[in-house]
Amino acid sequence: MGKINLKRVYHIGIPVNDLERAEHFYVDLLGMRVHGPMAFKEDGKRNYRVSDDNRPWRDELGYWPETLRLCCGDDDVEVVLVKRPKPINRDWKEDSFNHTAFSATREDFDLFLTKAKEWGVNFHLGPIGRKGSRTLYFFDPDGNYIQMDDRAKR
Repeated sequence: MGKINLKRVYHIGIPVNDLERAEHFYVDLLGMRVHGPMAFKEDGKRNYRVSDDNRPWRDELGYWPETLRLCCGDDDVEVVLVKRPKPINRDWKEDSFNHTAFSATREDFDLFLTKAKEWGVNFHLGPIGRKGSRTLYFFDPDGNYIQMDDRAKR
């Protein structure tokens, strides 16, 4: 029997305590784009909802969390923010080095450093030099461990 050959990463799920706060962090600070699902209420505020695409799982499981799908750059890999049923606090020691890593251009890496200080981002390590680039580790507002480097080409 042969082995399978996966073709690509479809999406990465990141658990969050507060979906709206996480959206601001990933969209307004990291520059990701909202890909869905969400709807706007009459007052113009976003209303997170369960997508009809998730109906089979929701019907089968009896529950489906609120989610927000994001994309970064030209990449077709989605980052899916998934609201936790119960908020928890995390730190890197509890999760070891479980993290999500992103790449930016040198210019965007520098811009992130400036904006992250304004936002009060909790940095853990870096920036440190690594194979001709810089890498840093920080936490999103929900304690998820994030890595960013400046290896991306324009």
